[in-house]
Amino acid sequence: MSQRKSKLCSLAEALSCVQDGAKIIGAGAHYNNIPMVLVRELVRRRVKNLEIIPTPSAGLWVDMLIAAGAVAKIHVSYIGMEFLGLAPNFRRAAESKSIVVDEKDEPTIWHGLRAAGSGLPFVALPPLQLMTDLPRVNPAVYKEITDPFTGETAVAIPPLAPDVALIHFAKCDIYGNGVSLGGRHMEDIIAKASKRVIVSAEEIISTEEISASPLATTLPGVLVDAVVHAPWGSYPGTCPGVYGYDRKHLELYYEFARKGETAAYLERYVYGSKGDEALIGSVPPEHLAALKLG
Repeated sequence: MSQRKSKLCSLAEALSCVQDGAKIIGAGAHYNNIPMVLVRELVRRRVKNLEIIPTPSAGLWVDMLIAAGAVAKIHVSYIGMEFLGLAPNFRRAAESKSIVVDEKDEPTIWHGLRAAGSGLPFVALPPLQLMTDLPRVNPAVYKEITDPFTGETAVAIPPLAPDVALIHFAKCDIYGNGVSLGGRHMEDIIAKASKRVIVSAEEIISTEEISASPLATTLPGVLVDAVVHAPWGSYPGTCPGVYGYDRKHLELYYEFARKGETAAYLERYVYGSKGDEALIGSVPPEHLAALKLG
């Protein structure tokens, strides 16, 4: 144990491995624990032709990458802005066919990641998808097969194997043992399926604190390649147990996106500084303080 090496590094160092054309997955659900600090660094790096594998309920981070011109293909069951409505940049890109939309339902994404993490060539599911349009819309993914044990019809789907996983936690130690205060959301499945795992965390805590409550560890460090200390790393989304989402800023982003002016938003809040100084510095301290929980 004493020979373990720290995985703590800078934001730029952590994301330097992401090349054009990489398959990227981001953890979190809706606005909860979304890896925004890592996504904004990808935008600053101006990577292109990414293949995005979101969780079954994603929105802001995907919409931002599309606006930045970073996305070539997306595997999707739902991309939206929750209470704000549809994700404007995703909708425009899908309608104009400027990105490839690989239609899937939630079980296909979940079990596709599970297959990749388990080293399986495919997963067989009950034939529920045959009652939908998915096999017609995406015949390359949904294959009708015969269950060799019962002779009944089943549906086979392929694995989903990301190159890089982006995951945000409330707490983490320098070895990558991550703790989420808002419950688990596929982090272990995502990490096992991915070739490289990058974690950002609001707070870097001691391994002794991790060891004192081992059952609270959402993701073991053995699956993690890099750790970034990133206060406000999910902003303007929420890091459960640490701060709530900033509705005012989410509405600001949405207005830029709805008008087709996300490039101006990115220039002001993302490209405007090294790291997130421009974004966080634009928010009055008293407003940030009001978002904190506990």
